[in-house]
Amino acid sequence: MVPYRCRCSGGLITTLVAAVLVCGAVAGTMEVEYSWVYVDYTFASPNHRESAIKSGKFIPENCVILDVDIFQGPSEEKLYFNMGSNSNSAVTKQRVFVTVPRIKPGNPASVAEIVPGDRPSSVLLAPYPNWKANTISEDTINCNDTIISVFRTKIDYLGRFWIVDVGTLDQFDITARSVCPPKLLIFDLKNGDRVIKTYKFPSSQVKDVSLFTNIEVDIRDSKGRNTFAYITDTTAYKLVVYDFKNDESWVIDQAYFYPYPNKAHFKIKDVNFDLMDGILGLALGPIIKNDRKLYFHAFASIRESWVNTNTLQNKSLFQNGLIDGCGTFFLSSEVRETQSSVQVMTDNGVLIYASMDNSLGCWNIQDPFIPKYTHTIYKSDKDFQFPTGMKIVGDKVWAVSNQLQNQFTTMVINRNSVKYRVLVGRVDELIKRTGCDKRSAYEDIKMPSNVQKLYPSKDGLVFSGKIK
Repeated sequence: MVPYRCRCSGGLITTLVAAVLVCGAVAGTMEVEYSWVYVDYTFASPNHRESAIKSGKFIPENCVILDVDIFQGPSEEKLYFNMGSNSNSAVTKQRVFVTVPRIKPGNPASVAEIVPGDRPSSVLLAPYPNWKANTISEDTINCNDTIISVFRTKIDYLGRFWIVDVGTLDQFDITARSVCPPKLLIFDLKNGDRVIKTYKFPSSQVKDVSLFTNIEVDIRDSKGRNTFAYITDTTAYKLVVYDFKNDESWVIDQAYFYPYPNKAHFKIKDVNFDLMDGILGLALGPIIKNDRKLYFHAFASIRESWVNTNTLQNKSLFQNGLIDGCGTFFLSSEVRETQSSVQVMTDNGVLIYASMDNSLGCWNIQDPFIPKYTHTIYKSDKDFQFPTGMKIVGDKVWAVSNQLQNQFTTMVINRNSVKYRVLVGRVDELIKRTGCDKRSAYEDIKMPSNVQKLYPSKDGLVFSGKIK
C-alpha cells in the first residue's frame, strides 16, 4: 500500500466536504489473494507432470496468468462445513477462474479453475472445463471442441461463462500460428458447466493480424436472451459485436479504436518494449433511459472514449465499413498520466482502470475526464507490475498482475520470485475520500431518477426500474 497524503493551505477549511475534496485521503489497499512463482496444474500424477515437462508440453516459465473472474454460487448452492460451535454456518460456493493464453510453447491449458491450497502461494490450476477440452492434439486439432488460447473472459449476472478463443498458438514466439478460427464459447456455471453455445466468427470478420483480447457482456432483459457481447480485436483495431438472441456478429471499424504511435513505447521495471496495440480496455456504464455507454480505450493511448451501446447494436450502421463517428463516438479532451490496460465500472458509474505505472486509478462519470478528476487509488511496484485482468464482483475489485514485460525480453529473471498475483480490494475502501466517491462528500447524494440498476436474483437478472 502506498499512502497519498496532502498538505492543506490557503485558509481555514470550514466543512468536512471541503476537507474531503481539497485534501484527498490515504489510498486503499489490494491484498494478494493468490500468487505463483510459476504456474502449475492438477496433473493426474507426478509421472504425468514429469512426462509433460520432458516432452516440452509443459514449460512452467512460459505459462502466464492474464485474467481472473469469479462465480459466486446462488444462495441455494451452499457448502456446509464442520465449524465447531457454529456447525450450521453456511459458506457460499465461490469459484475462481483464470486464463493462461498460449503465448509461448509449453502451456497445457488456457482456461483453468483455481484449486486452493493451504496458503496463497500453493494453489494449482485445474483445466476448465476439463483436461480434454484444453489438450492440443498431436495430429489434427478439433477446432469445435478444443480451447486453443484465451486472453480474457466474462462471467455475467446469470452465471454464463463467456470465453473468447483467439485460435492462435505461441503468440509471442517466432513459431506463432493460427490453428483454428476464433470462436466464442458460453458455459452455464449454474447447470453443471454445460455448453450453452459455440459460435465461430465468420472469416470475413477476422484479419490475418486479428487478436480477440477482451469481452464485455451487456444484458438487457431478466432472462438474458437479449444480450450483446462487445469483443476487442486489439491488433486489427476493430470492435466485434455479438448478438446472442440472433446468433450473429458484425464488425465496427472506427478511428477511435486505433493506437497512438507516440504512446506505443512502454517501460516497466527497467524493461523497455513497444506495443502498437489498439482497443483493449472496456467497461459498461449504468443503464440510463434504456441505453448505456461503452467506455473504451486503446492500450497505446492515454485518452478515454465512449459510445452509446444502442448505436453499437444497430448492425445496419456498420454494414459498409468505416462510418463517420463524429457525434456518435466521443473522445476525452484530456488525458491520463500514462497508458492503461484494463478497466471496470461500478453500478453507480465509477471507472476503475489499471495503469502501466503499476497503479489503479478512478474517475466518476459525473465529472469531466480531466486530471483534476482522475485519482490514483492504489500503487505497488512490487505486487502490481503489469496489471492485465480486472473484474468487479459484488463489492470487490479482483485484479491480475503478471510481470508480462519479462516475456518481451531475454533478461535473466529471478526464478524464485513471485511473478503472478491475483489481488482483491474493496471498492468503497479504494475510492473513499476521493472525488470518485460522491457519497464521501455528500452523504445523501441520490442517483439520477432515470438510472436503472441490475440485481442478480434466483430467477436471473432483475431490473429495479428507477433508483430512488
